[in-house]
Parts: sequence; C-alpha cells; structure tokens
Amino acid sequence: MEIRRRTTTPNRTALAGAPDDRIVRDLQAAREEYRLVQYVPGLPSCAATLPKREKFSWCEWIRSRLLIALLVIGLFIDRFFTPTWNQLADLVNVYGWIFPKPSTMDIWSDDAFFGRQRLVGVNPFVIKRCIAIPNNMLLNINERRAPLERVLQQKSDDENYTLDTAIEDNRLFIVNYDILNGMFDQFGVCAPIALFLVDSNDELMPVAIQLQQEEGENNPMFLPGDRSWLMAKLWFNHADSSFQESFSHLGVTHLLMESVAVVTHRNLIQTHPIFQVLAPHFHYLLAINTEAREYLISNNGLVDQTLSIGRNGMMEIIRRRLADWRMDTGGILPADLENRGVTGDGILPNYYYRDDALLVYGAINDYVTAYVGLHYNDDGNNGLPQVIDDPQIQAWVSAIISERQIEGGGCGIKGLPLNNNRQIATNEQLIQILTCIIYMCSVSHAVTNFPQYEQYGFQPAYPIGMRGMPPQDPNAALNSGDIIRAIPSKFTCLLEMALKKFLSTRNTNLLGHFDNFTFPGDRPVQNQFQDNLRIVAEEINRRNTQRAHPYPWASPEKIPNSISI
Repeated sequence: MEIRRRTTTPNRTALAGAPDDRIVRDLQAAREEYRLVQYVPGLPSCAATLPKREKFSWCEWIRSRLLIALLVIGLFIDRFFTPTWNQLADLVNVYGWIFPKPSTMDIWSDDAFFGRQRLVGVNPFVIKRCIAIPNNMLLNINERRAPLERVLQQKSDDENYTLDTAIEDNRLFIVNYDILNGMFDQFGVCAPIALFLVDSNDELMPVAIQLQQEEGENNPMFLPGDRSWLMAKLWFNHADSSFQESFSHLGVTHLLMESVAVVTHRNLIQTHPIFQVLAPHFHYLLAINTEAREYLISNNGLVDQTLSIGRNGMMEIIRRRLADWRMDTGGILPADLENRGVTGDGILPNYYYRDDALLVYGAINDYVTAYVGLHYNDDGNNGLPQVIDDPQIQAWVSAIISERQIEGGGCGIKGLPLNNNRQIATNEQLIQILTCIIYMCSVSHAVTNFPQYEQYGFQPAYPIGMRGMPPQDPNAALNSGDIIRAIPSKFTCLLEMALKKFLSTRNTNLLGHFDNFTFPGDRPVQNQFQDNLRIVAEEINRRNTQRAHPYPWASPEKIPNSISI
C-alpha cells in the first residue's frame, strides 16, 4: 500500500483537536475514494470500487498469473493423463511436482489425526471444553452409554472411567455445529456434534459423533469401531471445512477486516499515527477481496464449482455467525480461549495453536502498547494528547461500531472496549482494539489459510464437498468405493487442489517487517517488535523440535503482515 509521506511531522495538536483545513480536505478526498457498500445483506460491507493505490503491483500481478498458469497445466495433466478414480489407491496418481503429496494422505483415517485437526488444522478456533452434554445428544448417549463408556475406558486406560468422570476431570471436549442446523436440505451440510477425550497419552481422540441436531432414529450416534465410523468422520469434517472456509477464513478475516480497512481510510488521514500502525496490515487486502468477489464467490464462481454448500451456503453461514460475533469474545485471543474453556494448567495438551499464538499475540500487544504510548497519554503528560480528545479516532471507532447499511454505514462490529459502548477514552481501550485488528489480519488469517493445501490436498482427509446422504446406520458396511462415491468428482477435486495450492502461497512481508514509518521516533518500537518476534520464532522452533507433530503455522516465520492471498 502506498503511503503518502510528509517531509515534516504532522501537527499533533490538529490531530487531537479541531481539524485544520488540510485534514478536512484529505478526509473528504478519502471518503470519495473509499466508499462502503453491502455486497450481500447481512455480510460485512466492502469497498464499492477498488482504489488505484490498492491494486496489486505489476510484479505481484504477473507472479500470481504465472502461478495460476502453472497450476492449470498441472490440473490439465492430472485430469486427462491419470487413471479414473475407482478406489482410494487411484488418488495417489495425481501427485507430483506441481501438486506434491500432502502429508495427510498417509494418516487421514487415523482417529488421532482427526483429533489433531481440531487443535492444529485450519480451523483450531471452535473446540470447547465440555461442561455438560447437549440436551439433543442425551437420547443417543443413553441408548449407547455402555459401548461409549467402554471406549472411554479404553482411551483413558481406566476400567472405571465414565462420561461424568471425563467431564469432572476436564478431559472431555466438544465441537457443536448447531449454527449449521437446518442447512442440509438446501446446502447438503450436516450440523454435527462430536465429543473428544484427552486419552492416557494426552492425545485428543474422537469418541462420539452425531451428524444432526435433531433427536430421532434417523440421527444415530457413531462410535469408534462402528463400521460407518469413518464415513461419519468425513461428514463431520465436511461440516467443519464448510464453516472454516465460510467464516473462519473468508468471513471474519477477509471480509470483516476489509470493512475495517475502508473506515480507517475514511476517518484517519494517512499521516495519523493510528493509520500508520494499521496500514501495513491492510496491504493488498482490498485487492485480493475484489478478485475473490469476481472469481471465487461470484455466481458460478470457483466456490460454486468446488464447495458442496456453494456461494449461497457460505453467505448463509457468515450471516448466521456474524450476527453474534463480538470483538471482546471472538477477536481478543486470551478472552476467546477463556470463553471456550481451553486455558489453565493441564487443559487440552498439544493445543499448539493456542500455545504458539499466545506468544505472537503477546508480542503484538507489547508493540501496540509501546506505539500508542509514543503518541497518547491518558493524563495528557509529556505534551501528548489524550485518546478521548482525538476527533479522528472517535470518528473511526464510531464507524467501526455503526450498523452496516446498503450504502455507507459502518462495520457493525460489536463488543469493542468502549465507555458506554460508544466512546473510546483510554490508551488501554485503543491498544485492545488495535491488537485485535492486527492479530486478525496477520496471525488469525495465516493459521487458517496457509495450511490449506496440506489439509485439503487429499480430499478424504478434509472434504469441502460430499455427495449422497450421510450414514444413518452405524453398522452399515463401508468400502473404499463408498469413499470415492462420497467425495466430489475427480475434476472437482483437482480444481480444489489447484485453488488450495494457490491460496497457500505467501506474497507479502512477514509480520513486523514494515516499509515506511512517518514519525521518526517510531523506528525503535518497530525494531523492538522485530526482536520480540525473532525470540518468539526461536521458541516455537525449539518447541517443534520436541513435538511429535510440529506446528509451524503460528510462527512469525510463516505469518505475513496482511491478508493478501
């Protein structure tokens, strides 16, 4: 993103007091260039048009087109020069130099891998500690309590272990996709509930899956050892991937952060210190989202061609989840983990996303704290203004919390730390908001985007499409042909592989590496941020040498500044 630089430091009194003519002119020009509209009712608003300065550079445009051309060649070769898929063994024929074999191919059917997908896959944001069995699962639990508790006893290596014991020991966890309830008939996605137990080896293992929310004989509970267990896991993962692609990836990072980027341009001049700290994290965001609306989530676009739920299903999931998403519970990492009950000594071992992301979140928070302290002081000391007296920041926050409208309006984000839910008054409030935005644009997007090819590249490991009907008999026979018939066609899977391979590439600076700062005094803060991120990366590398299954995706060595792909 270009940042128009000034040869002198901006007038901080003007920034924090009555606006001068230059500020008024700059903001008026920005509001004409950056206009906010609703792309789809109920979804985050977006830029009405792509401003010239937000477009991809020629180098980046050429790089992306060359990569697309290479992937299309690979797709063509695999489509016409590899055998038809009749059994699972046939899938291996499509892998080579352009589409390397994903590591998930050798372990996709293992229960331990299925458990790890909740902790270190592309959607590690949903698992919760189970404090009570959902009421709509009790009928199935009671009907199969004996075999379920045999599973618990086997996994815990305790012949007296029960469901109640697992809950009391904080070793039972749950993923409940009640948000998808009622979507199967139109979009072909289940609304499953799955229970997971931390076993005697501290591995998270699935112990029960129910594929729909409604109780009844057509909605049984599946257990490990059931003949249809593997198919139940595929349908659960289809629901998980549908939510991941819709909300965890597209909705709350790409789309919601685009609306924040637009209101930032509309309310903060480009030499404002808060614009400066956010600008690197919006780099290419509007450009990639514009291309997504043209090629991916357009009618008959790539989403319609690859995902069972299609574009309309994605929009429905985003609409449902966005209605109750809040910054204070979903955007602030420590609060999110606390709300899901996955913090505390010994709680949910091997949750590497949590353990590593907290280090990066802490580094971001320290950086933002130091940066804000250079420009604002709660008591107005050292000649610094107070946040509460800065009209641009007040207008910016007001735009973030204002309701979305067909044209104009705001971001509609709830849960900001404000006085009376409308006014920002302290450095700490500003720090929390900025840390959340930077985290969402960097870490949150990186961990859900860049592992995509590894997770999705072998379709049975994490299908984004399923055909037919989910199993209704736990003891129905299952063979590899059933798996082939359940996943999408060969061409659809190849198209998905090409898309995920493209999306898994990085094209911008790593977190903390910024091109320009307007205020000369900010450079030491940036340097300290880079040093802290280097220490975090070294610690994560050290941890990964001791992990049976290394997790690199939350390391600063893998995280770009912005959402640019």
